[in-house]
Amino acid sequence: MDFQMPLLAAGQETALVTRWLKAPGDHCAAGEPLVEVETEKVNSELEAPSDGILEEILVPEGQAAPVGAVIARLST
Repeated sequence: MDFQMPLLAAGQETALVTRWLKAPGDHCAAGEPLVEVETEKVNSELEAPSDGILEEILVPEGQAAPVGAVIARLST
């Protein structure tokens, strides 16, 4: 399952990945914080959409990604 950068604030085009809270291979439960991101207006924890395993991180810490970009892959 693709995990995408969401739209968090009006006018937002990108968000910065500040910290991954899980590493590839880690299990995550639905609703559990997975990654911290930052925009010009808001800092937020993004939650896992379902139970699964974080398979791959595509956007590392310190890198920005546009809204809608796949930032990680999860298996369910």
